[in-house]
Amino acid sequence: MKNVIFGMLAKISKMDAEAKQLTAQVEAQALLLSALVLTVSHKGGVEQMVESVNKAINSVLASSDDIVKSDAELLLGEFHELLSVTRLIEQADSELDQEALTSLSDETTPPTLPE
Repeated sequence: MKNVIFGMLAKISKMDAEAKQLTAQVEAQALLLSALVLTVSHKGGVEQMVESVNKAINSVLASSDDIVKSDAELLLGEFHELLSVTRLIEQADSELDQEALTSLSDETTPPTLPE
């Protein structure tokens, strides 16, 4: 897992700041999915998955130079952001709010011109 993190960080370090942010988001998503697949295949829980990713990134943070550390911190931040979104989704209502969808649709629909 540590080598996977180093590979991701190598890609991230070659890009400018905006591209780094987007790449970190994508890589964090890929990391989350990979860890999820590995954890599920070992019949582990979600906490085990999160712990595994945190340990892998923290090991890179502990053994790398400042440039890689900054990128690893970015990756770790994006990973935690995805986890917080996942937790929010888990706590959200499972039914669609039709009123909210309708109001959103009304806001995005362009006005019609009179004939």
